[in-house]
Amino acid sequence: MLLRGALRSRDAGLIRPGIERWLKVVIVWQALVVVGSATYVAVLASAHTRGYAWVAPAVGAVFGTAVPLQFAVIAILRASRGS
Repeated sequence: MLLRGALRSRDAGLIRPGIERWLKVVIVWQALVVVGSATYVAVLASAHTRGYAWVAPAVGAVFGTAVPLQFAVIAILRASRGS
């Protein structure tokens, strides 16, 4: 939604502000996920069971929010080359 209109315009004057706005939202979101994951690990680190499975939700949250960014990067690259 944040990028769709800007990337469809094919106008560099509209694409750049759209990408900057999108980057701000993504950076804030990723920071919140990392802080939440770090808090989860810190809280459970002292009382976890044996093994490392207790860390899986935090790792999954970080990777799960990072993977969809690849689709946005592909869309940005396509818009920047004009095809």
